[in-house]
Amino acid sequence: MFIGDSISAQFAQAFDSAALDVGQENSVRAKNTMSVTSPDVVCMSISSPIRGGGVSAFWRVTNLLLKENNQWPAHCSWVKKQHWNEGQALTFLNHQYNSTKLVMPSDAEYNQSSRTLTEFWQQKKLASFKTGNANVVNTFDVAILRLPHGWLELDYMNNATRINEAIETTYRVLGATTIIIPTLPLYNNVKSENDWEKVAQINCLIREVAQNVTESESDVHYVLVQEFGNLTNQVLMENAKNLNLITYSREIDYSQQGWEVQLADVFLQRPSKTTRQWPPSHAQVCSTFPSSEAKTCPGVKISPDGMHWCVETFGARFTASIACLLGCVFNIARPTSEGVKKCMQKCNDNFMSLAIVSDDMF
Repeated sequence: MFIGDSISAQFAQAFDSAALDVGQENSVRAKNTMSVTSPDVVCMSISSPIRGGGVSAFWRVTNLLLKENNQWPAHCSWVKKQHWNEGQALTFLNHQYNSTKLVMPSDAEYNQSSRTLTEFWQQKKLASFKTGNANVVNTFDVAILRLPHGWLELDYMNNATRINEAIETTYRVLGATTIIIPTLPLYNNVKSENDWEKVAQINCLIREVAQNVTESESDVHYVLVQEFGNLTNQVLMENAKNLNLITYSREIDYSQQGWEVQLADVFLQRPSKTTRQWPPSHAQVCSTFPSSEAKTCPGVKISPDGMHWCVETFGARFTASIACLLGCVFNIARPTSEGVKKCMQKCNDNFMSLAIVSDDMF
């Protein structure tokens, strides 16, 4: 299950394209969309069967899965942060593999007081499990939980209590005992060096929370970190060299923690004249450096807008990284926290960096 905003949707679709068998790319795909753009925005989707059985799903949530954000109705939103509701999770859990429809709970079925009560939805979930239908999803093994950074204030995300609650809620409503959290990349909401430092702080917090949960006795067995921010930062820095924003002779140690903060001035160079409210940086969208009078520049296959990423460029490494991280947990009979940690590091070193993938990963 991929949970997050439109960036999560991008990479969920990339994962689907790899997880569905050859010739099954147009397999059963139930989805709920919102018609505000072309193409439509996907709110919820589920693909089945994927290789090895099971399903792959996407749940658009532009907020954290916190109790304070649990509201009914939880309509897919485009212009404001989206609330969520446990009825949406139950829609996924009750989904039948051979169905092309996602059946949402109706307003008429539940009274107002019950729609945000955890106990109510827990009873509904248990009732659905008792049916014993082997063709119903019932539970998810893994959730890829992306912090929807484009919708939330940095200070709001920089909070271990909120991140832990989102992890615990993901387990409670979906059953996922393994959670993968990608680190945050540069995006066009990052306006200043102070903002960029906060992004680095949040990424450190993600690593800390992941380690603490994995080493503790809890319902969630493993929280793994996908170093997506590290991969994109390295790509942006190499493009910055191409744009002569930084000299090629300057050695950058990508293994040094915090290297990206020290080069904030390079990451944050943007057009001096622009009509965009949230202008991207040159390194994100330019293949050649624009003149001082230019409002646009020739594009590059990194990002179209400073927020989303070109899946044709990053999708393969992203998907391989997720597969590798899943293997750290599910390809071993009795994984230990230390063994999972070492495996996670190997996955990130190979797929979430510009290093050549080692032969033993194939």
